[in-house]
Formats: sequence, structure tokens, C-alpha cells
Amino acid sequence: MKEVICRIADMKWRELREFPGRAEVKVLREESLSDAKTLLVRIPPGGEINPHSHRGIVQHYVLEGQYHTNGQVFGPGSYRLMPAQHDVSPMTTESGVTILMMYEPVENQLAKID
Repeated sequence: MKEVICRIADMKWRELREFPGRAEVKVLREESLSDAKTLLVRIPPGGEINPHSHRGIVQHYVLEGQYHTNGQVFGPGSYRLMPAQHDVSPMTTESGVTILMMYEPVENQLAKID
């Protein structure tokens, strides 16, 4: 692995295609062999991420705004860890939200299961 440096303010937001919903993303790190990635995801006011699942462990850290899922509200400073094979319920936001999402390498998780 090599060092990764991002100047986030200089990066452009692009349409999110990594999972279903209406949002924008800045990809900070992406390792295609292991599916490890680090993303900044911005869901606009009234936006929603549709139900989906993840192969590996995913972490969320809310930077600004808030989102709702499963009757819970996740606001600034909220942290959420979802285990591998987790089914993600709809995530909605009234005011918009920016989330740091970290996807752990799938190969490391599969090695722990064996």
C-alpha cells in the first residue's frame, strides 16, 4: 500500500453510484482487490439512500447534518459500525447530511471467519 493524500476542498463531488440512492461522493481511497474504500458521502436535503447490503464491515461517522434510519437519528459526531453482510435500511435526511464512510477490506474479514 502506498500513501494517499487528498485535498478534499479541491475535489469535485460526483454522483454516487456505489449504492442505490440520490447522493454525491468524494472517493478518498479505493482498493479494487479488497473492496476497501473511504468515502465522503453527501445526501442532499430530502435525499434518501435505498435499502442495500454490504459484503464487509462499514463504518459511518457523521460530519454535519443528520440522517434517520430504523427509528434512530444520527447527527454530527455519531458513529455507526455495521457488520459484514448487514442489510442497510433506508437512510433519509430532511436537512442534508455529510458522512465519512469507511469500508474495511473484505479479504481480511473473510480470513477471520475461517
